[in-house]
Amino acid sequence: MRYLAIAAVVMLILVGVIFNTAGKKMMEATTDEVAEAVLPEPASAGAGLYRQYCKQCHGLPEIETHTAEDWPRAVERMMKNMSASGQQMPDAGEHDLIVNYLVRNAK
Repeated sequence: MRYLAIAAVVMLILVGVIFNTAGKKMMEATTDEVAEAVLPEPASAGAGLYRQYCKQCHGLPEIETHTAEDWPRAVERMMKNMSASGQQMPDAGEHDLIVNYLVRNAK
């Protein structure tokens, strides 16, 4: 029982470190520091909408921050955050372009 408690604490610490590191990676760059060349397909509609909406609250995360499978959930989470904070939100078509762009370019 004691070992189970220790293992649980270690797992919580590891999860915290992993999420903290991912969060720092996302927040390190301000919107002014993210060069156009960093984004794949920089002239595409998806890239433009990604820049427009995502930089309202934080620096643009690198596409590799999430997998193709994880991006749709991440975008939905950010949509909830945007709605709660009163930020401008993409319409359904723009949302689909952003998600498709991220999924297509994720590793």
